[in-house]
Amino acid sequence: MSFLKGYGLVIAKREVEEADRYITVFMEDFGKISALIKGIRKSKKRDKTAVDLIALTNFTFYKKGDAIIISDFNGVEDYNGIKSDYNKINIAFYFLYLINQILVENGKNRKLYNLLLKSLESLNKISDERKNLLLIAYFLYEILKDEGIVPEIEDIAVFLEDKSQYKITSNEQKMLRELQKNNVKKILEDENYKIKDIKKVIIILEEYINFSLELKLDAKRFLWGDLLW
Repeated sequence: MSFLKGYGLVIAKREVEEADRYITVFMEDFGKISALIKGIRKSKKRDKTAVDLIALTNFTFYKKGDAIIISDFNGVEDYNGIKSDYNKINIAFYFLYLINQILVENGKNRKLYNLLLKSLESLNKISDERKNLLLIAYFLYEILKDEGIVPEIEDIAVFLEDKSQYKITSNEQKMLRELQKNNVKKILEDENYKIKDIKKVIIILEEYINFSLELKLDAKRFLWGDLLW
């Protein structure tokens, strides 16, 4: 029996039987895998946070038939800065859900792995609402780039008018252009970009992703409980 080791981020979980758990892990070297951890829910000796959502962990696992079994694990980062803040938890869950929806089983994508890792690291440290909202916008835009579906600003304007009868404002256009140029710092430093503008850009990018990839992301409810509107 051969054992494999590697770092991974837990992006989904499902409890099974009385004590077992299936987790979906986005691994640096092996991509997205679903694996079983036996007896974890009744164990008093193992670090359960290392195999819970929003965790970076070093795994040892093996294959048994078609199943992947985790034999050992050691927590690397539990992101306490995220888990102690309700709003940050929602943002992190939003990232995990999106990544889980995009990746196929065994699908490897080092660029997206690094994007998720760096985004969680930033979210863990930053408590500024405006910066965290911009992090979401940047995350969504990088997803579009990775999927090869980055639209021209003019195409987004036509798309919005056609699908939602919403006309993109000049401020939103400017922000999207800065994202295209990777000028996140410039957006942060420009006080003309208000929180409401960044939220609108998030919704615009999300709508385009939903349409292009046939997803059902819902930032209004997922992140803000519809309070924005």
